[in-house]
Amino acid sequence: MGIFDVAFLVSAVTIAAPILLAATGELVSEKAGVINVGLEGVMLTGAFAAYWTMTGTGNMFVSFLGGLAGALLFGVLMSVLAIEAKVDQIVSGIAIGLLGYGITTFLNSDAIKDPKTLVPMQRHGIPVLEHLPVVGQALFNQDVFIYVTAVVVVLVALAMTRTTWGVNLKAVGETPIAADAAGVSVRGLRWAATVFSAGCAGLAGAYLSIGDVGVFRESMTGGRGYLALAAVLFSRWRLGGVGLAVTIFAVTDATQLRLQALGEIPREVWIAAALIVVVVLAQRARVRAGIRLTRGDAFIGVVLIALVVTAVAAPKTTLPVPLWLAMPYVLALVALATAGNTRNQAPTALTIPYLRSET
Repeated sequence: MGIFDVAFLVSAVTIAAPILLAATGELVSEKAGVINVGLEGVMLTGAFAAYWTMTGTGNMFVSFLGGLAGALLFGVLMSVLAIEAKVDQIVSGIAIGLLGYGITTFLNSDAIKDPKTLVPMQRHGIPVLEHLPVVGQALFNQDVFIYVTAVVVVLVALAMTRTTWGVNLKAVGETPIAADAAGVSVRGLRWAATVFSAGCAGLAGAYLSIGDVGVFRESMTGGRGYLALAAVLFSRWRLGGVGLAVTIFAVTDATQLRLQALGEIPREVWIAAALIVVVVLAQRARVRAGIRLTRGDAFIGVVLIALVVTAVAAPKTTLPVPLWLAMPYVLALVALATAGNTRNQAPTALTIPYLRSET
């Protein structure tokens, strides 16, 4: 398997879990018509609040609640700005992101007098399943947060597709006037969705600081909030697509972590890169639902051919460490740029304040 061994899969799952939870919450919020581009700041707040609580209490569960509480405050603030005051959602989100970064940076230097390195969450294997070949250790011998994330994603999927709440959520994001006329509280549902999104981001941030790394550092989320936003856009607001996008980002991140320690890029990395390009091409085809080739398709095709040739030739080469570190974010930009026009797939009322007087 080369670098793609069991340890690699475990690393990819650990990286994917917080991004997936944050992206799932953001998907719910955007389905209701509210986008929070300040998700990075909310995750940072959750990470700091959890770490601060952990240094004071030493209790993991209480610390996760602390991270959740800190993030929920930002969810309430976002709701007040975007829903009640009807401030532009992009502007509100940027303000939320900057506020989260500023507050956590200040408090980390002022309130944490004696930083401690905490013990990360312990892994718990699921009997029988943990002994499955390859996937057993990666999927069924993880910490509680990863199991809870999987449960939350499944519950959200069921709620969005099989319940009246899911129908109402989609109606609020598509035609809030009609939803209001049918007796659905547009304001209440948007509040709930926005606060839920912040809560998911806060728990994701808490996991980074006290569940995985064991310490809080300035800007430690490292752009994961933006990756969650990119995953929702790339998925065309579908939960299955969110999972695919997060998987691609996590595998890329796990790959760059392994490659930093190697002297050259192994053949299987070029093959994996070619497969990712194939996925991007398929995504473009699904968005357009046509066979007409564009310049973007031609460019991606050239990249695919180059990757295949490189995989066959297997040249002995490597890249600078900063470029490896940028890989997940470069991939996110490429994926967004090549996904085609996804605006027509977005909820119709996304970013548009609802004025009940219009009815």
